[in-house]
Amino acid sequence: MISPALTFSGSLPDDPLRIALVHTADQGGGAEASTLSLHLALKSLGHQSRLYVGTKLTTHPDVVEIPRFRCIPGVLRGAHWMERTFGWQYLYHPWFRKLDQLFDNEVDVIHFHSLWSGQLGYADVGGLPGLTRRYPSLMTLRDLWMVTGHCAYPALGCERWKTGCGQCPSLGLAPSIPVDGTAFNWRRKQRAIRASNLRVTTVSNWLGEIARSSPIFHGKEIHTVYNGLDETAFYPRSRSEVRQKLGLPQDTFIVMLAGQSVEGTSTGGDGAVEYALKALRASDSNPFAMIVGKSADSVLRRWGQSGIAIAFQKDPQKLAEYYCAADVVLVASLWETFGRIPAEAQMCGVPVVGFATGGIPEIVESGTTGLLVPPHDAARLAAALRQLSAEPERRLEMGRVGAVRANERFGTQSVARNYVGHYREVIANRQSLSSVNAGHNQ
Repeated sequence: MISPALTFSGSLPDDPLRIALVHTADQGGGAEASTLSLHLALKSLGHQSRLYVGTKLTTHPDVVEIPRFRCIPGVLRGAHWMERTFGWQYLYHPWFRKLDQLFDNEVDVIHFHSLWSGQLGYADVGGLPGLTRRYPSLMTLRDLWMVTGHCAYPALGCERWKTGCGQCPSLGLAPSIPVDGTAFNWRRKQRAIRASNLRVTTVSNWLGEIARSSPIFHGKEIHTVYNGLDETAFYPRSRSEVRQKLGLPQDTFIVMLAGQSVEGTSTGGDGAVEYALKALRASDSNPFAMIVGKSADSVLRRWGQSGIAIAFQKDPQKLAEYYCAADVVLVASLWETFGRIPAEAQMCGVPVVGFATGGIPEIVESGTTGLLVPPHDAARLAAALRQLSAEPERRLEMGRVGAVRANERFGTQSVARNYVGHYREVIANRQSLSSVNAGHNQ
């Protein structure tokens, strides 16, 4: 039963909300960019948002790094020893359990995002029940870590998370563990979520179905809210002007590769890179490959034909220029929980050719904003490239439609308003339940 003595303050439907976002870091990959952009969008809408992170990497004033402390000398060392010895993850993080001590004012709602981070981590799922009893709470799943016994991105085809994990075939997947403690970790998450009062959102319907199939989230209310993309950075530009600025050829069919098509998957395989290169070679479109990412140089060498290697771009404005210089963005991802690369491409008015896997079919409307083919079929991926290479007007129309559609669905303002609706609902539900409990206790 929820105690009627809550530490949040009520708000009228149009009052500004006081929101605590919790995430791994404020800079890094797509999850970090989405969380930070949500924080900034909430502030631009007039709400009081603060982002609490395990590691602070930016200078944003309303981002707070969660300080780490020890309660009893030797306890942390003992916890780390058990983690290494038994493969238990993030066993004891007292600073997370006392997160509310960082709040310098009343908070209306806590919004949890990714709770895992490398070997040492920053969060402790054991702290969720206490925090969610004190505050109306929402949790956004961006990967599969909360439904598995240790990994955020299981090996393709692995569904041991449905039955409790144990006997894990892939202990090295991030975040890795030295020995198989997956069954313990899975049960610990199940107990924590079962005892927590929170609503769950996922970044795609595909991921939502996984959450509904997970015994860990049995009985929880699950909704989909797509990732937000900064519409002030990702928007269409003149292709010829951008190519001139970047020194790229004007009259060449340019195919951009990024994400898994350059770096491979987080499981350590480079199958996506192989599919991308096979599709380029078999497309007969004489493409100029614009390869963006940390591994761009090595992928360009493997390509061995006309192209350019671009370093990983931290600046979204600069990255958007490269999108806008492309005729097509090739996405050979083997699976994606959302599909940030195709979403960013469409925001910039560029059609996508890719595999219909994970959340990508929700991001790309095949035949309208791009062309999707069955996974692992490089020949059909090549045929889609060949088709769009021969139809420049169709590419332009796909880009125009995609930009409008993507801005409506993925723009940060739209996504932030969607979350605000959820915040107000969980606050109202908690207030209603609190009133009922207070009446029963009189």
